[in-house]
Amino acid sequence: MDYQETDFEMDEEEVALQERVRMTELLDLLGSRLQSKVDEQVRLRSQIEQRWIEDLRQYQGKYSPDKEENLKKAGSSKVFANITRSKTNAAEARLSDMLFPTDDRNWEISPTPIPEMAMDLMDETPVTNEMGEQVMTPEGAPVEKRDMAAGMISAAKEASAAMQTEMDDQLNEAHFNTTCREVIRDAVRLGVGILKGPVVVGKTKKRWSTVTGEMGQTAQVLSIIKDLKPSAERVDPWDFFPDMSARKVDEAEFFFQRHTMNKRQLRALIGQPAFIEEQIKLVLQDNDILNNSSYINDLRSINGYSQSDSNNYELWEYHGEISKDDLEACGCEVSDDPLEVYEGVVWFVNGRAVKAEINMMETEERPFSVFCWEEDEGSIFGFGIPYLMRDAQAAINGAWRMILDNGGLSVGPQTIINRELVEPADGNWTVSPKKLWYMTDKNRNVHEAFGSFDINSHISELNSVLSTAKSLADEETSLPIIAQGEQGTYTRTATGMSLLMNSANVVIRRAVKNYDDSITKPFLTRLYDWNMQFSNKEEIKGDYFVDARGSSALLAKEIQAQNLIQMLQVAPAYGQFFKIPELLRKTVQSMQLDAIALVKTDEEIKQEQASGQQAPNKDQMLMQLEQQKMQIDMQIKQAELQIDQAELGFKHQQLESDREMQLMDAALDRDKTVAQIQSKTGLEQMKASTKHELFNKEAELKLATGHGI
Repeated sequence: MDYQETDFEMDEEEVALQERVRMTELLDLLGSRLQSKVDEQVRLRSQIEQRWIEDLRQYQGKYSPDKEENLKKAGSSKVFANITRSKTNAAEARLSDMLFPTDDRNWEISPTPIPEMAMDLMDETPVTNEMGEQVMTPEGAPVEKRDMAAGMISAAKEASAAMQTEMDDQLNEAHFNTTCREVIRDAVRLGVGILKGPVVVGKTKKRWSTVTGEMGQTAQVLSIIKDLKPSAERVDPWDFFPDMSARKVDEAEFFFQRHTMNKRQLRALIGQPAFIEEQIKLVLQDNDILNNSSYINDLRSINGYSQSDSNNYELWEYHGEISKDDLEACGCEVSDDPLEVYEGVVWFVNGRAVKAEINMMETEERPFSVFCWEEDEGSIFGFGIPYLMRDAQAAINGAWRMILDNGGLSVGPQTIINRELVEPADGNWTVSPKKLWYMTDKNRNVHEAFGSFDINSHISELNSVLSTAKSLADEETSLPIIAQGEQGTYTRTATGMSLLMNSANVVIRRAVKNYDDSITKPFLTRLYDWNMQFSNKEEIKGDYFVDARGSSALLAKEIQAQNLIQMLQVAPAYGQFFKIPELLRKTVQSMQLDAIALVKTDEEIKQEQASGQQAPNKDQMLMQLEQQKMQIDMQIKQAELQIDQAELGFKHQQLESDREMQLMDAALDRDKTVAQIQSKTGLEQMKASTKHELFNKEAELKLATGHGI
């Protein structure tokens, strides 16, 4: 036996043991250091969490426990006039509808513009090869620089279209629109929404194949293929802990994300790539569950559920800078430079690191994008609709409670009973209709036993306070009634409604732009980088940029359709400057129709042209345009003629009406004159008759008396 070899083997085992001990110590130091850092971030974010609790309580239409106790002691009404929910849901619905239209995407991929390439499009200089010979086309025509530039631009557009199709398929499989709507819901309720990605998810595919053996026998074999694809994930704001000293995402030095797992889920991580089995087993053996998720009980209490003890582990995911030694302790391969700092990801539980890896993206970008409904200048977390209208909601609740309390008091009189003078026949002192009372003192007046006093009603004044508070809620949230889908007293004309909707969309338009800048463009840029780095489809790769165009959906559909129709009418005259098929597709889409089913594709147009079917030339298109103009002019002239005829008819009616009025006035004057003449004639006749009667009586009197004869 060679004692030297034995001693050498023992030295190797001792060295390996010491190395494992050193690595374990490094892992423990890394885990404890990150645990201390995340505990500090949890403490610093506690005030924001308290604000979120109040926001959710207000959204659910619930008072705080202290407020409910005070109202109960005061004997006041405890109703909650919840308009926060309708405002919040309206903002969420409008923003989601504008960002994710059903007939179009809110982004596109375009080749990066090159100024030199645009200049080459006008260059007619012939192209020569290395031998100085002029390059010719297969048809024998000389190749110019503008031909080369046009070909390169066309190839870049085709490649960018292929990249866009690839990314569109990936987003559809990842349910991107659904995930983004959840992010928007978080933003309008709590003020912040977080989208994470691209995150790599593995989908298992089962495939049966036929295998032939050496003797010619066949058998069906099941093969399991794991397909890795990028995806998007909504991060719960309660589980997102960025660097609390940063005011914007770009300023944060690190991010923490919390994953809640039970023992079974944590045990299932054993055997997963990059997870350290020994560290997970140590965590399971500790039986110490450090849980900071006290917010869950607060959420339960808001919805009326009883509190419960949580026995889940908090698995933390850290994104930030990691040193070389820490990565080596986790089994990662790094360079020999001891001063180099890496962008990595570390997973740890209860202060024990269970996984570490270098950031998979060569760009070293963190996978988090943050959108705020109303940005906060002091932190990454913004403000939501409930917070913006908190005072207005409190004023509405106060006014509504006062209305109900005053209505309850003023609905009937306050009755005062002198118990020494009367007593109820049934022994019940409650005042009720047709109740019988006994007078105990017959020498006293019954009016001394009963008295009633009315409480004045102030409902009309309180209604004014309520209306003012509701108006303040509209102003503070910038979400008027018309933005919630209610017309109210606004104009009912199409033009007026379009103008009002455009005005109501001003704040929503700003939110859409913020979403494009904060979520759409950063996430899709990372997805594009992921495809450039990991995709095996070389034909889709190139120098592109992401164009987030969610704000373009804010245009009123009627106005946009009218503008497109007008452009389509003038486009044939300037066909060389317009993309006629694309313009036609946009016009059909603006009418909420299927452009794919109604408009021919570019390939179909090329096939028809190649098969000998001639498309309408420019002269024919101009003739069609002139015919359309003539028809439109004829319609306009007919409309003007109808208007003129209507005006003439109106003037004729007015003249007839004036003539009839004049005749009526003349008839009235004539009747008045005749009546006056008749009245005067009758008066003269009456005077004459009276005078004649007086004369006759006087004559008779003289004859009878003999006087005056």
